[in-house]
Amino acid sequence: MTLIPQNFLKQVASGYGVSDTEFEVLSKALLEGESIATIATQLKLKPETVRKRLGETYRKFQISGKGPGKMAKLQQLLVALYQEQSQSEEFLPQTAEPKTSSLISRQDWNAAPDVETFYGRTKELSQLSQWTLSDRCRLVALLGMGGMGKTTLAVKFARQNAGKFDFVIWRSLRQGIQLRSILNDLLEFLSPQPLSNFEEVETGISQLMEILRSNRCLLVLDDVEVILSCQDLAGYYADGFTDYGKFIQRIAEEPHQSCLILATSEKLKDLGQLEGQKVRSLQVVGSEEISQKILAERGFVVSQDWVSLIERYGCNPLAVKIISAMVEELYAGQVGDFIKNTLFMGDVRSLLDQPFQRLSLAEKELMYWLALEQQPINLSQLQEKILLPLSASELLETVGSLGRRSLIEKSQKQRQTYFSLQPVVMKYAIEQFVRQVDEELVGLIKNQDLSGIRLLKLYPLETSENSKKHYSILDLVMNRLKSRLFTNTRGLNLAIKRLEESLSNLQEEFFEGEYITQNLENVINAIQ
Repeated sequence: MTLIPQNFLKQVASGYGVSDTEFEVLSKALLEGESIATIATQLKLKPETVRKRLGETYRKFQISGKGPGKMAKLQQLLVALYQEQSQSEEFLPQTAEPKTSSLISRQDWNAAPDVETFYGRTKELSQLSQWTLSDRCRLVALLGMGGMGKTTLAVKFARQNAGKFDFVIWRSLRQGIQLRSILNDLLEFLSPQPLSNFEEVETGISQLMEILRSNRCLLVLDDVEVILSCQDLAGYYADGFTDYGKFIQRIAEEPHQSCLILATSEKLKDLGQLEGQKVRSLQVVGSEEISQKILAERGFVVSQDWVSLIERYGCNPLAVKIISAMVEELYAGQVGDFIKNTLFMGDVRSLLDQPFQRLSLAEKELMYWLALEQQPINLSQLQEKILLPLSASELLETVGSLGRRSLIEKSQKQRQTYFSLQPVVMKYAIEQFVRQVDEELVGLIKNQDLSGIRLLKLYPLETSENSKKHYSILDLVMNRLKSRLFTNTRGLNLAIKRLEESLSNLQEEFFEGEYITQNLENVINAIQ
């Protein structure tokens, strides 16, 4: 048993990144002298879970060795820290604030999530270590669509390597924080003495750069996509956030001994120009290993059906976590029954709602084309088919923008680049397309409203290639339309009449290349 106040232990443990669950085990072992078996009984845990949490605590305190000797080393470290703080307080005037040990105050994790369970990503952690610790990169960007685990990876790496930096500071931009506020926050934490307030943001950046040159700091900014513009091509800063561009440029180009890690689902437009020996990007992709461990943790046996489903969702860990919960709750664990419902998205939709809302009109409509193709397609093939008003250069720029959002995949075949969507993204885009086409058809049937027609003009609901495709778009549209309008024979006949009238009215306006006539004919035939 160690005579260290619990509040002091809590403060030190928090500074070293020890989670609440790990601290619970640590305090019982260190302060109460309980054995692993007793702790397991008291906390209703398995003994191996207790050992694992203690092991993580030793690692965070950088305690090496084996057996009981590790606890003794940890006790010695904590006693030394406590004595250092106590002695420094002895000589302070009564009005002075007690001094906190510098070893405690070096880390500010703010709202960084607790990563108690972490699977895989050995290669990614190794790459980050190489770039950040060995190559001394100034800027590293973690890229990938939502749910891939960018934040989890960043937390794991930062906590594992916190002891190799003088300062570690974590901030999320989720609330759209202005750069001035971030700079004030960073300078207040990093500076040993108060700095004069800066009027110009450029001055604040310069003050921060001085600190980054003098100290080895690890800065992590999460949710960076929030400060980027919506409904525009990817990677451009939103109004009010353009000064982040200068900040990131100076971090990337000026010599210093620190590192900034950015976690974002959208690659900054100017990052490509900055990349080189000191600026790197890591694409965080889906992981079958992590996905299978998530299923095993929920008690599922990873059958071939599960492997197939994991692949459909791009091995996205968060998507797999959501899907496995739905299979358990709605399908009694029968994954085969879930697979039969081919277009069911459920709560996975929330992963793509925000990225889809951020798309420009050109990006959204190009996404629809890629989704309807349901197979890889090259740029020349795409240009032949689409009716979108995009030049070759605009098409290339739009494809590049979708790539920066991590929403499309590239593959090589016969020296040509082919583009496609991940299965989960394709399902989402098809769902959105079907919903919008349904609205257009309902408008035609109810009001013969031609002004709201766009997708029916630009996209074919059925093609000669349909037999090769997994989803029949026309069937999906008809299933949705029938469930809404065709509840009786009278409604069905009225729909046919209205659509035929609309088709007749369109004959005069129709010009070669539009798909609307073909689409309305196919819908009428499907109703009949």
